Amino acid sequence: MSPRIEGRQQNYSPQSVQSSGLPQDRNAQLNLQQLWPYIEKYAQKYGADPKVLAGIVAQESSFKNHGVHADGTGHGLIGLDDNGLLPSFEKWSGMQVGRGANAKTIPPEKQMEFLAKTIGDLTKKHGSGMAAAREWHRGAGAMNDARGYDYQNKIQNHINSLFPGGKTPSGTSANVPDTTVGGQNNTTGGQNNTTGGNPGIAPSRNDSRTPVGSSDYQIKQGDTLWGIASQLKGQGMQGSHWDIINQIREMNPKITNPNLIMTGDSLKLPGVAGKDQSTFTPGTNKAGPVDINPGETQGTQGTQGTEGAAPVTGDGRVDPSKVPQISQYNPAGKNGSYTNGPANCGPTSMAQIARAFGFGKDMNDAQLINHLGRIGGTSGNGTDVNGIAKMAKAMGKNAETKGPGADVDWIANQLKQGKLVVANGDYHAMPPHQNESRTSGHYVTVAGMDAKGNFIVRDPADQNVKTITPEQMKHFLRSNPNGGYQMAIG
Repeated sequence: MSPRIEGRQQNYSPQSVQSSGLPQDRNAQLNLQQLWPYIEKYAQKYGADPKVLAGIVAQESSFKNHGVHADGTGHGLIGLDDNGLLPSFEKWSGMQVGRGANAKTIPPEKQMEFLAKTIGDLTKKHGSGMAAAREWHRGAGAMNDARGYDYQNKIQNHINSLFPGGKTPSGTSANVPDTTVGGQNNTTGGQNNTTGGNPGIAPSRNDSRTPVGSSDYQIKQGDTLWGIASQLKGQGMQGSHWDIINQIREMNPKITNPNLIMTGDSLKLPGVAGKDQSTFTPGTNKAGPVDINPGETQGTQGTQGTEGAAPVTGDGRVDPSKVPQISQYNPAGKNGSYTNGPANCGPTSMAQIARAFGFGKDMNDAQLINHLGRIGGTSGNGTDVNGIAKMAKAMGKNAETKGPGADVDWIANQLKQGKLVVANGDYHAMPPHQNESRTSGHYVTVAGMDAKGNFIVRDPADQNVKTITPEQMKHFLRSNPNGGYQMAIG
C-alpha cells in the first residue's frame, strides 16, 4: 500500500487543527496551508507580519520540520542557530535542543510562536517587518550589510510566490497557497531577481499545458504517485520517492491533491536517462577521482575538446542531434555529491553545450554540472547571465549576450552561424508545462531549428520539451520579470 502523501488538504479550522495537531516527526514535510492557522494566530498575538513569517520558513527550511544542515546549524523550520537565536529559544521555551545529528526536534507550533514573538518585537523596534527579518538573520550589528539586504530580497521573493498579488489570506478556511517544497528558488534555477523563488503557489485548476501525445503517462486504475515514482526508480531514476513525486507535481500543476489522481488522466513525467537523454560516462582511461575545482580551468582536467567546433550539418548549422538532453535533477553519475539540482538549469544548459563541443570528457554529467556551476557562481537562487559567460570562457568559447528583451531573429541568426544559444526565460511559460499563474526564471539550450523554422530546445527540467515556435520562444523570454536574455555560445 502506498503511503499517504502530505499535500494540499481541503479545509482547516482552528478547532480541527488544534485538536489534530501538526506532524511532529523529525522528517515531517509540512506546507503553508498546515502552518497558516498558527502563523495567523501568533502573528496577531505578537504584532508580526504573517507574510514575513511564511517567507522566513520558506527560506530557512523549505517547510521541513527538523531541517538541520550537515554542519548542525540552521535548526528546524525557522533556521535557529544560523542566526544565533537557538540559545534565546532554549531560554524562552525551557527546552534544551542541542546541536548536530542528536539535536531534539522542536514542535512546529512552538517554533512558529517563537518566530512570531521575535519578529513582532523586532518590528516594533524598527517599524518594518523586513528590517525585522534582516536582524533575525544577521543580528543587530550586521543587519544592514549586503548579506542582510540579500536575505531581505530572498524573503520578498518567497512572499511574492506564496501570496500572489500581495494578498494575505484571512481566516483559516481561506484558500491558502499550498507548499510542499519551498525555499531558495526551489524550482528550476534561473535568477530573475523578483519573484525568483518558487516555494509552490497553489496550482491553477486550469491546466494550460499543451499535450504532447505519446510522451504523456496515462493513469491506470490503482495508480498512485508513490507507485509511479517507484516505477521511475525501477527504470533507473535516482533520488528518493519524495524527490520524484515533487518533480511530478511541479510538471503537472493540475495536481492539487497528491493523494487523488484520476484514472484515464495523463501526466508529464520527469525524464529517465534513455535514448534522448545523456548517459555520458568518462573514458575508462580516466582513472581516479576527478578534480572539479573551478579555479583550475586552464590546462587541467575538464578542458579536453575546447579547440573544436560543435558538429555541424551540411549547411553549416549545428547538428541538434549532437546536443544531448541532460536532466538537472537526475544527471548521469548523480550521487551524494550532486547538489542544488532544482537551481541547476544554468550549468545544465551549458553542460548540454559542453557535450556538443567535447568539453569535460573526463567528467560524468553530474560532475560537469557541478564544475560549471562553481565557475558560474550558481547558488540556491540560480545563475545570473554573467555566470553563463564565465562558464563559456572556461570552455574556451565566447559568449555574446542579447537582452533584456526577446529577439528570436537574433537567435535564429546565431544558430545559422553554427553557434548554440542559451535562453533565459520563465519556466512556467514554456509548453508543455505552462502555468501562467506562476513564474520562475529558467534557462534552456536552443540546439537548432527544424525545417518549419521552429526552435529545437533541450530543457534541463523537462525532457518533454522538443520544439517550440518563434512566438512561443518570445513568450518564454518575455515572461521572465528580468525581460529575458539570450546568449550565443561559440
